[in-house]
Amino acid sequence: MNYVIQNREPKLPLKYFEDISAIPHGSYNEKALAAFIAERAKELGLYVRVDERNNVVVKKPASAGLENQPAILLQAHIDMVNEKNADSSHDFEKDGLKLILEGNILRADGTTLGADDGKGVAYMLALMDEDSDTFPHPPLEFLFTSGEEVGFWGAMALDCSDITARRMIGLDAGPEGVIATTSAGAQEVIMSCPTDFEPAKGEILSISVRGLLGGHSAMNITDEKGNANKIMGRILHNVAKVADYRLCSITGGAMFNAIPREATAILALCPDCKQAAVDMVNKVFAQLKEELAASDPDVAISVAAASADHMLSAQTTRTVVECLYNVPNGVRMMNKQVEGLPVTSTNMGVVKTLEDKITVDTMLRSSSRSVNDDYVDNICTVGRLCGMDDIWVSDWMPAWPYMADSKMRELAKQMYKERTGKDMVEFAVHGGLELGVFSEKMPGMDIVTLGCTSGNEHTVTEWMDLDSYARVYEFMKDFIAELTK
Repeated sequence: MNYVIQNREPKLPLKYFEDISAIPHGSYNEKALAAFIAERAKELGLYVRVDERNNVVVKKPASAGLENQPAILLQAHIDMVNEKNADSSHDFEKDGLKLILEGNILRADGTTLGADDGKGVAYMLALMDEDSDTFPHPPLEFLFTSGEEVGFWGAMALDCSDITARRMIGLDAGPEGVIATTSAGAQEVIMSCPTDFEPAKGEILSISVRGLLGGHSAMNITDEKGNANKIMGRILHNVAKVADYRLCSITGGAMFNAIPREATAILALCPDCKQAAVDMVNKVFAQLKEELAASDPDVAISVAAASADHMLSAQTTRTVVECLYNVPNGVRMMNKQVEGLPVTSTNMGVVKTLEDKITVDTMLRSSSRSVNDDYVDNICTVGRLCGMDDIWVSDWMPAWPYMADSKMRELAKQMYKERTGKDMVEFAVHGGLELGVFSEKMPGMDIVTLGCTSGNEHTVTEWMDLDSYARVYEFMKDFIAELTK
């Protein structure tokens, strides 16, 4: 394998990051990466278990003389969000990522980088491989989870019976110098209505929303970035005021937990309505250019001739359009005690036209179960009023409650202050973290989070700072060693 990153520290984690990048590992496609991790653990002579959901548990014995120390658990998720540019030929099912190094910044060519959470996975593989004679450590347990990006699919089903640690380092974190203290819970709502296609007739047009920046539906939700699905709903709602049309198909977004950057709708219009429809699209576009000038300056909406064999009924068209237009999206409630922290938010992440139905997938996040339940009820009620007759609600993914007397957190803060002269920032995370699941499954777990500086997760502009990556790795090794004293 030809490595892009050479002669950079830390050599071992960066080598493993490139190894990971060469293996397709989008959500639900983690089997090959799980097998790679398991095989490496076996080569190192370590205990390994892989379950039916491709979660991997690895155990490494303590350094000599530290066998009686309590174990430490390290955790990261092995799946990544598969996002790519519309003109990219990358196949996430079979192609490895093409990495690009620009100074100390690592990116991928036209796709997500997978640093969320490949950076943590590579750290753990490196720690598995480190010489125990030069890296003093207690018994180490490593948990590689699957399906984090699609609702903690692996963590929720994990059998924790062979995990003994009650001290944990969560590596789905960052930036450098920031430590998470709590996280929100989450829930998914998928609404659908059956397709009732009939032969298409009239003028066929395609409306496309492009150029949005997107982002993580937790970390970027307060940025009020444009949501392609909601924008498309607004366009179609307004076009219906001046033109008689039917939807032929509609798609938008790729992941329910990513703010969608692109959406496309194919319409069959009454020929006499074409110009009125185009004029309305341009009117809404002009409004959006002004409204999104700060958050999404490159937003683009285009209309082009298209083709279609079939179209939906007038009633189903109204149902889908009014659902997109009316279902709530964005920050729903802000925390009055923690500045800048949402209590509850929603993200209309994915809209799909399938052979038998059209689906609208929304994710809710909340630190309050009762507020979350109320907004789930609200969304479901609005969906039903619009005519969405089939609504599925996922199980609640637990929040991670604040631990006031965390010894792990206090030690990390002390060490960071001694090294940098700066205070480590404590951060209550609006996003869902698997740590909520683990704190519920393994009561009494003292958890600290560590991560390097990276950005634009879940987008094609995702990046990772390699200088920060090196510093955090050395800090983590020293932190683990300090825990043995």
